[in-house]
Amino acid sequence: MKRRMFLALSAGALGGISLRSLPLSVAGAAEETAPFSISLAEWSLHSTLEAGLMTNLDFPRVSKQEFAIDCVELVDQFFEDKAKDTAYLKELKSRADGEGVAIGLIMIDTNGPLGAAGKAARDSAVEGTFAWIDAAAYLGCHAVRVNARGVKNPDELRDNVAESCARLADYAAERRLNVTIENHGGPSSDPEWLVSVMKAVSKPNFGTLPDFGNFPENVDRYAAVEAFMPYAKAVSAKAGSFTPDGLVKDTDFFRMMRIVRDGGYTGYVGVESSADKQGDEANAIRMTRDLLLRIREEEKRCGPIFNGLDLSGWTAVEGGDWTVKDGVLVGRNGRNWSTDPEKAGSWLRTAEQYGDFRLELQYTISGDGNSGVFFRSAAEKNPAFTGYEMQIHDAPGQEPSKSGPGAIYDVAAPTANKARPAGQWNTVTIIAKGPRITIEMNGERIIETEQTRSMGGYIGLQNHDERAEVRFRNIRLEKL
Repeated sequence: MKRRMFLALSAGALGGISLRSLPLSVAGAAEETAPFSISLAEWSLHSTLEAGLMTNLDFPRVSKQEFAIDCVELVDQFFEDKAKDTAYLKELKSRADGEGVAIGLIMIDTNGPLGAAGKAARDSAVEGTFAWIDAAAYLGCHAVRVNARGVKNPDELRDNVAESCARLADYAAERRLNVTIENHGGPSSDPEWLVSVMKAVSKPNFGTLPDFGNFPENVDRYAAVEAFMPYAKAVSAKAGSFTPDGLVKDTDFFRMMRIVRDGGYTGYVGVESSADKQGDEANAIRMTRDLLLRIREEEKRCGPIFNGLDLSGWTAVEGGDWTVKDGVLVGRNGRNWSTDPEKAGSWLRTAEQYGDFRLELQYTISGDGNSGVFFRSAAEKNPAFTGYEMQIHDAPGQEPSKSGPGAIYDVAAPTANKARPAGQWNTVTIIAKGPRITIEMNGERIIETEQTRSMGGYIGLQNHDERAEVRFRNIRLEKL
């Protein structure tokens, strides 16, 4: 690596933190409980590479020595004539192995349009991709990323891309590799379209690579990434400009990484930063990495209180049916609920009591269904009145009230009704610290209040009546 490049990379400050104060590696370093690992996308240094200040062969060393990241994501543009060059690939692998760096995936851009109108053109693109899949397998990658490009008609493009990607997935499966498509502009940045491609191909090693950017203004990026997550094989944390306190200006990374975590993803999240000037690339990488580290530490503190397998740690009160299926807690056949503060119906409570906490969960409710989340409640009498109840009710669009969706029942109305229609998952955060209670639903703060009726008690889930079916998942808590 040229000396100018080394100096440019070393010049950026780490917010007062030296490299020596970081873990040896921030990717695989983290303890087994870490919710995700961190990799570095080569495109983050594209200006430096294009200027000739480093080469693709230098990238593993730069990633490890300058950024303490031990997994890299290559871009074929920076070694586009090397897919079949065994000597080059051997040298690249040797350098990565020498640094203790894994090569996670290859982003393929030079293979041609997989969705071209003509079959000959599609076949050529597929054959070109086969070579990169072979290279990825040799380098020890877990995936390759392709683009959904070709004809302009979205329906025709979907059919053509699905045909090509089915062939690629079969080829990659023999090499134990995943094939992914990124939301990379055009129809691929339309979540409904890209999900339709996933369904059309329908192979276990074919999926999405959700990128936090690459969306037009009319697309809700958070809803789009949420739609992509069931198919995700990799994740790209796109970051452009930053605020003075180290946040990304156009994307709420805390919210986005909550979506990633709730999607059940525990793999690598790639740092893909961008900078206006070549000399700023290193600092952009560090800022993106440090933000992900900050989020990871916060997520580690919020651990599961539902194990996804059984009712360990929970106690059923007053009957009702509670079952666990595919990691989801299901409540049916609730009974005996009333608004009488002295009487309780069927509910499920934690074995432990909590005072100050951050509670995260997701829920979905059946049509016209009713349920709730209790907190700081007593074991006896009505938990909605001994403590508090965040109301769950299938009433999207209803005017906010003290008994409507998201309300603290009979105490505080939300500022907005953010509940989604029946059958859709809702994401909730409840924070109780002293008398201050805040509730967020689907990414928006809807309640901020101070209450002193109860300062500690059980967390509970309501099983309201025989008509309602309520489902909960990703139930986590941090003691504050």
